[in-house]
Amino acid sequence: MKNEVKINKEQCKKIGNIVKNYKFKPSFYKRELITFKSDKETKARAYLYAVAICHQTHTLINKRLNLKGWDYLSWVFMNLAKNNSDLLNPENLFSLSTKELSNTLKKLFSDDNNSENCTLDRLSERAEFLIQTAKIIKEKYNNKIINLLKLSNGFLFNKSEGLYELLEEFPVYSDKLRKKSTVFIKFLEDAGLIEIKDPKNFVPVMDYHIQRVMLRTGCVEITDLSLQEKLINKEKIESDEEIRSSCVKAMKIISNISGFRITKLDDFFWSLGRSCCKEKTLCYDKECNKTPCTFESFVSLPSHNKCIFEEVCKGSMDEKYRKYWQPIVKTHYY
Repeated sequence: MKNEVKINKEQCKKIGNIVKNYKFKPSFYKRELITFKSDKETKARAYLYAVAICHQTHTLINKRLNLKGWDYLSWVFMNLAKNNSDLLNPENLFSLSTKELSNTLKKLFSDDNNSENCTLDRLSERAEFLIQTAKIIKEKYNNKIINLLKLSNGFLFNKSEGLYELLEEFPVYSDKLRKKSTVFIKFLEDAGLIEIKDPKNFVPVMDYHIQRVMLRTGCVEITDLSLQEKLINKEKIESDEEIRSSCVKAMKIISNISGFRITKLDDFFWSLGRSCCKEKTLCYDKECNKTPCTFESFVSLPSHNKCIFEEVCKGSMDEKYRKYWQPIVKTHYY
């Protein structure tokens, strides 16, 4: 995919100049996932495990609670923390076999506790990641995530002992673009469990929702016709590395222009991508994909009758851009 992708800096600036006019709602900072009551260690465990297995959750749904994907995944782990479940104890988790943990996950992720109705896929893979993660916490950090956080001293990079560097030891957090690592650290910080001393080193979160928005807005341009067709037709591609890396760079430009901290910019575009710019687009279909709309729930808007980027977004004016889909690859990075 070499040289098939380029960053449109002028378009990034246009988007950034719009973003800087918006703020998050006060309720965004009070949402239950970061304010629920639990001790520091248990809360950190819930975040670590939930983020660890949050990748490509397209099938995950709880119809009874009207929760999908990350909302459902985080709800389960939040409730495990609230109930001080032994399942979050690394020592106990490590004692389980992959099959035993897979069976437990089946029940946890079915809306009627019937394992036959589980909507979480790739169970063995996710179970193995949880066990591997628990093993490292048990053996290297005396069963406590707090010990890992103390070692980092609040730095992302710190002579091989920053949070990013320590999390590289975990197979599930091994992504070079650090998507899961940033999400985990962001939740720790939002919940007041840690204060990052070098925030300039944050790497933008890059999942499929944000990639899709960067492509549709034209912040990242695909110059190869064959690749354009594959993205539009939702065909599998060999690697998403160049697209994903370019999207990270585009987000940094938008952050600089808008003044939004990288971690908050993630919440901004992730919520827009999953609700306003997915199968349906607010600019064309005049409705969002989720009810209530996540973006409208997060961001203070005078109205939500049209997308805030409609006047400058290439996708709102050009059907080809509007039809772009995120790269289809099998990955555990996002």
